[in-house]
Amino acid sequence: MTDLKNAILDAKYIDMVSLADFVVQDCGLPDYDDDGNPLPQQNEIAAAIFRWAAKQGSAAEAASEAPAGDTRRNWPNIGKLPEKDAGEGDD
Repeated sequence: MTDLKNAILDAKYIDMVSLADFVVQDCGLPDYDDDGNPLPQQNEIAAAIFRWAAKQGSAAEAASEAPAGDTRRNWPNIGKLPEKDAGEGDD
């Protein structure tokens, strides 16, 4: 999975758009809207693939930093009540 992520992040954007164009055609998605204007699906799919790869990288790094099952790092304020301002009183 790391090889795939690295290949995507290292790929040229034009290659990613070409891959996304193939996905659009292979899935039978429309290329043009009702007025004949090209749809931006290829760019959106290419951007989504880049975002996925970037998230995979940050998720893998975060997982390697924390012990399995330890979510306290992600949610440090769970179980803590909000502090009152100094001027607040109980009415």
